[in-house]
Amino acid sequence: MRPFRWTGHTKPVTALSMHPGGSLVASASLDCTVRLWKNTVDGKNSVIKAHNMPVRDVNFNQDGSLLLTASDDKLLKLFNTDSRRFLSSFIGHQNWVRSGVFSPDSRLIASGSDDKTVKLWDINKGTETAVF
Repeated sequence: MRPFRWTGHTKPVTALSMHPGGSLVASASLDCTVRLWKNTVDGKNSVIKAHNMPVRDVNFNQDGSLLLTASDDKLLKLFNTDSRRFLSSFIGHQNWVRSGVFSPDSRLIASGSDDKTVKLWDINKGTETAVF
């Protein structure tokens, strides 16, 4: 048995996230895209082109229904995992967003940025709830 090489990104991969069910792997890249890979030998993937600058982080929520991306364009973006449909943007950081994660109940997002802040966001309202 030999390893299979998944190819598609044209620049370095910056982050990976495994779907809770194990069926998908999400990858973020400096090529400004996110790829959702089927966790199979053929590695078929779909591309999400929602940012105009490098994507630094990607994460699934606890049940795998949502996908969060963080980018140098100062935005966090939220997608429906099944449909790959864009749901909303979280705007408020003044510099590159390096990371974004879901709370265990998927009601909040925490993000970290080069603007030296950590922000908490309410997913349903799409608003910032706290800044540290």
